[in-house]
Amino acid sequence: MPRRNTKSMLSKLRLLFRRRIPDFLGNRRAVSVVVSTVVLSAGVLALGIAVLYWAFSMGNLSSLQYSRTIATNSYAASERIGFEYISYSSAGNRLTVNIINWGGAHNLNISLVHITDSLHNYVGTGAYTPSILTNITTGSPIPDNDLDIGEEGRFTITLSDPLPSGYYNIRLVTGRGRTFDSSFITP
Repeated sequence: MPRRNTKSMLSKLRLLFRRRIPDFLGNRRAVSVVVSTVVLSAGVLALGIAVLYWAFSMGNLSSLQYSRTIATNSYAASERIGFEYISYSSAGNRLTVNIINWGGAHNLNISLVHITDSLHNYVGTGAYTPSILTNITTGSPIPDNDLDIGEEGRFTITLSDPLPSGYYNIRLVTGRGRTFDSSFITP
């Protein structure tokens, strides 16, 4: 008897599948659910890859910017300027400054010069852009307008007003943001 029961059950299942499979394959709603699920999954996957790529790119840019900043700061920390001679000429109101790069950083350039009197009041406009650096011994312009290690240079600033006799401070600001101070006296 169990054998007959099994046979009748198998025949009922076959009949059921024969009736249901054509209905399932012919049902457009079932296909649209599958297609929409595949399309939605592909969209989510594409968006996930795009976000991953964007995050990777931002990480690389941040890392590159960080390493450049660290390199610039380490070069700035090793900058050293020595003032060799400061001369003021009342004829033409010209201030000439001889400097030497005695630090450990190449490509040292002077971006601004601040001049103050003994009471720390700015002289003239307060901030001057130095002229082209020239070689002290030859007088010829330094081609890249910056000083390498051990290189000497000279620049001139033309002041708007003559300096009365007295004590003055000069502050050089490098391209990397370091400041170096010295003083001079006008007769």
